[in-house]
Amino acid sequence: MNLGYADIFAQRGHDYHAAMSCQPQARRREFEALFSATPVQAGQRVLDVPAGGGYLQRYLPCETELCSLELTSGFGTDLPQYDPARTWTHGRFEHAVCLAALHHIEDQDAFLRGLLDRLTPDGTLHLADVRHGSGIAGFLDGFVGRHNLTGHAGRYLRLDHARFAALGRVSRLEEIECPWHFASLDALAGFCSRLFGLVDCPGSLLLDALSDSVGIERHGAQVSLRWRLLYVDLHPAATG
Repeated sequence: MNLGYADIFAQRGHDYHAAMSCQPQARRREFEALFSATPVQAGQRVLDVPAGGGYLQRYLPCETELCSLELTSGFGTDLPQYDPARTWTHGRFEHAVCLAALHHIEDQDAFLRGLLDRLTPDGTLHLADVRHGSGIAGFLDGFVGRHNLTGHAGRYLRLDHARFAALGRVSRLEEIECPWHFASLDALAGFCSRLFGLVDCPGSLLLDALSDSVGIERHGAQVSLRWRLLYVDLHPAATG
């Protein structure tokens, strides 16, 4: 089973949103790394697609205008739907974000071109997703795919500068550590179970799989999951 983004999160978006709402700081480093190379400035406009349940605002400066769009209503929020076939009415943006979602989208290049088209000439598309062949990719397509209702078969990113250069100007292409932080192992297991939509999966089994494929570190009573993503900053190709 290889469902697309909208079909997957129509079924389990509610659980994903519940996990993010209960522990909104767990993935803080992942969000902050989006803008570490090209920061957002106050007064700029930011486009977030797909936005899930709308988690980006807390990581933006004050006086930033954020436009959050989704591909499904499955998260239970009232975010507007993004349909590239419709007339675009939102104007241009200095920044666009696609975080941890592209691996569920079939025609990735067309999707990214659509986002680049929404940028100002000097704008930045901030893309981050799991690297092809990584332990995290193996965990998602293996363990998660066996224990949730939608399966998991991701189209992950490669360290392929030429692929991204064919879409626009590349200013960053690097894998970055962005660990998820939790107060305890139980909190880690509960978060991941809901985020990935696991069904009838004991917490001990999940923690063993995460330890083997991703890595868990202890910091006194607290723990972190050694998450890593491939971060790409793209800019519209020069014209004329």
